[in-house]
Amino acid sequence: MRRFMIFAAGLIILLGAWAFAAEQTATPAPAKAVSAATAAAKITKMRAPGTILEITDSKLIIERKVKDNMETMEFVLEKPMKFKVGDKVRVTYVEDKDKRVVTRIVKLSDLIQKKPVMPGKEMKPAAGSAIPASAAPAPK
Repeated sequence: MRRFMIFAAGLIILLGAWAFAAEQTATPAPAKAVSAATAAAKITKMRAPGTILEITDSKLIIERKVKDNMETMEFVLEKPMKFKVGDKVRVTYVEDKDKRVVTRIVKLSDLIQKKPVMPGKEMKPAAGSAIPASAAPAPK
């Protein structure tokens, strides 16, 4: 009987603590005021891959494919770039008022580099390719 009384007292204390904790409401943290200067400090950089249609010292026009539609985008260059018409590039830019200002241009061929094969290791054929000549038929 004594064990039952200790168990009941412990259960009442446990449930009482649980009920007391549930009654307390958490006070919301004060929201930080976002000033205009802080909002302006966060600049979003965007990227657009495409093919150069026209390039001058102050302007760049590329054509890119978006969901089966060809789209032409015009950018403002801060400094002259050494690219030519027809190059496939990825343009990183920011929007300043109603202008797209280029921050970086990279040729896509420079981005896509093939992995070098390590000396002493052969390249593995793709899955489902032809059977190697040295393969013998499986024994029955």
